[in-house]
Amino acid sequence: MRLELDARVYALEAVQNAAYRFIDRIAVLISLETDLVVCEIELKAGSTCNLDELVNDFKRELLDQNLRLQIKNETQETRNLILSWAFSKSGLQQ
Repeated sequence: MRLELDARVYALEAVQNAAYRFIDRIAVLISLETDLVVCEIELKAGSTCNLDELVNDFKRELLDQNLRLQIKNETQETRNLILSWAFSKSGLQQ
């Protein structure tokens, strides 16, 4: 099954993370075509799962991973400040 995603909406890293979460059930070949991230999805050999259901679950995971990545990027500066402060109090900089 071919799943085409708008590359302006879904980050490649998020697509890769989602594919990894499903590695035990499906094989996902990821490629880039102009403004698309294309996922070629196949059931793992010997699987009795329903491909349509797995693709729907995969789509939900794509959204989750994409939002996680956005939150990570939006809070990176704050997390770095907190880590810097924590390590400055640890005594490791001697």
